[in-house]
Amino acid sequence: MNLSFSEFCIDSEALELCVVDKRVALDERHISLLSLLAEHYPEHCSKQDCLAEVWQDTVVSDMSLSKLVSDTRKLFAKAGYQGPLIQTVHGRGYRLEHVLGKQLQAAEQARLEQVIPLAQNQTHQPIESVAPLKQSDPDKAPQMVQISQSSWWEIFAKVLIALVLVLGLMFQLWQGGSLNVVHDHRLTYSEPSDAIGRILWIDDHPENNLVEKAYFEQKKIGVYNTVTSEEALMLLTMYQYQVVISDMGRHGDPLAGLKLLQSIRENGHKTPFYLYTYVESEGVNSAITEAGGQAVVVDSDSLYRLVLSHFSTKQT
Repeated sequence: MNLSFSEFCIDSEALELCVVDKRVALDERHISLLSLLAEHYPEHCSKQDCLAEVWQDTVVSDMSLSKLVSDTRKLFAKAGYQGPLIQTVHGRGYRLEHVLGKQLQAAEQARLEQVIPLAQNQTHQPIESVAPLKQSDPDKAPQMVQISQSSWWEIFAKVLIALVLVLGLMFQLWQGGSLNVVHDHRLTYSEPSDAIGRILWIDDHPENNLVEKAYFEQKKIGVYNTVTSEEALMLLTMYQYQVVISDMGRHGDPLAGLKLLQSIRENGHKTPFYLYTYVESEGVNSAITEAGGQAVVVDSDSLYRLVLSHFSTKQT
């Protein structure tokens, strides 16, 4: 993994820091720390996560992490870089400085601007779609039968999972309490007993949206969290949602949010869709609008205003 910024770059393979024309050797732990902070930005990385990732299978104290951060700062300063590097989030952990974080976001956005037009020109196939067998093409019949049998097993497994979820939800509602069910550490339901509606939220890092989630729950709105597009599509067939919120990049796919929106619309669901991300651009806005989405949102206040417009204001 190479990290490139305006004033320096890090070569993880060569274990080098390059500042202008000067190259300085880096320890693997320096690179591991900075890569970890880059992955978590704009959120901070907790001390526990830093210790677990940088010193895998080794027990060390917080002092080791503090010393690593201090040594990293000194090494960069000695190499000639005098700008911001690592921000200390007191009592919680560390964050990549915002100047560098903004450069990472701008580079990622530029990459998306190049990828989105290519994705829009490709024929998008709905998830789990199977082409119909034409009677005029009998030679392909055995192959299509095999695909159909495989699909039946997948459909059976999904129906079974859905049935278990429904039974569990009905039991919780029958008990009359607040609903909090976790499925396989990914699918999370949180719905007050007097909820006025539901939000389906897809994000592979739901911990980044805890403040927004708590806000909607205070407004008596149930929030269903999942981390995969497949589970989101399944939930849309099981329950009625007033709004769908999704991130853009997920599980290594920078266009996961856009592809999910396309699948939702192709499956006939007209639920309002909002992309909640850190950076917006004309290209991303156009792609979401053309795919049938409502808007790209980058701040919580706008998200609250737009989402609440789909619920009864008298009850919220």
